[in-house]
Order: sequence, then structure tokens, then C-alpha cells
Amino acid sequence: MKSALIAAVASVLLALTPVAGADSITLEPSPDDLYDLPHQYYYTWGLATEDDASLLVVTDATLTFKYLRNNDWSDNKLYVHLLDTAPEGVTSYYDNQGGGDNFAGQGIELVTYTNLSPIPYTREYEFTADEIATLNDYLDNGSDFALGFDPDCHFYNCGVELGLTYQQIPEPAGLALMGLGGLIALLKRFRRA
Repeated sequence: MKSALIAAVASVLLALTPVAGADSITLEPSPDDLYDLPHQYYYTWGLATEDDASLLVVTDATLTFKYLRNNDWSDNKLYVHLLDTAPEGVTSYYDNQGGGDNFAGQGIELVTYTNLSPIPYTREYEFTADEIATLNDYLDNGSDFALGFDPDCHFYNCGVELGLTYQQIPEPAGLALMGLGGLIALLKRFRRA
């Protein structure tokens, strides 16, 4: 009887998972086209959570550029970085370098689009597992993260979106109560037997 109780308690403890159901959200900057990404500027899009970010775990992330195109057939690059922090919302900075990646050495480079044509095409970039882990580290660090965009040409588009799938982690007090309730129910069941 005692070994059955220990096994049952162990199974309840193993069944306790710290993560609740997954939710998805699609975020858009304002303006949603990032001013059509002209080459004279580079941009940050700072995102902050309203909740305690230590209670969130991002499991999937996709960055979408709707109908992205260059203004002509000339050589071009669009650098995109994941950053630890930036002012909330969209901020533009004058690009006095006249080219190159203003975010080099900051955060992690997600993708660099090279020689996009003037034909509009929707591009989706799915974060790798390592990039998602870094995003979660940034959230744990201060409940925020940012994306950096540096266009070396003029990139017209019909909007930028960031899709996130995340899970909420119950607070430790809630986990303890769930565990305690499960143990009490289990003990009552074994006392009746």
C-alpha cells in the first residue's frame, strides 16, 4: 500500500506541468509599414509586455513583410536584428553611415534580405529555436525586446507583422496549490481503499 501511495504521489508530481495552454498574437508596428523603410533612416520597434514576462514563454515567432519590394533593380540590403531593448514603439534614426548595418554587434542578426526585386512579394521569417531562446532571455531580462531594421535602399511594403505563440506559466503559488490539492485528493482516495 505504501509503495502504491509513493508511486501515485510521484505520478501526480510528474503530471504537474509549469506551462498552461498556448496562445497566439499578431503584433503590428505603428505605422505598420515602418514608413516604407527608406534608406536614409534605420528603425527600432520596441515591444514590452504588460504582464510579468517571467510568466511567459514564447514558443514560436514569425516576422512577416507583406508585399515587400525594392524601389528599383539596384543592389540593396535589408538588415533585421533581434535586440534586447529599445524605446517602446517605432523609433527612426538618421542613417549618417550611408549604408551598412547600423545594428552590427547589437543583439543577433535574424536575416539580411539581399537584392530584392521591385516585384512585391510577401516574405516570412521564422525564428530558429536559438533565436526564440534569446527572445525569451530578453523578456526575462526586462519584460521587453525589440526588432531593428536597417534598409540600404527604399523598401515599399504593405505592412510588417510579428506573430508570436506563447505559453503562460502559472505563478509558483498557484502551482503549489495545484500540487497540494492533487496530493490531498490522492491521499483521501487511498485512505478509502
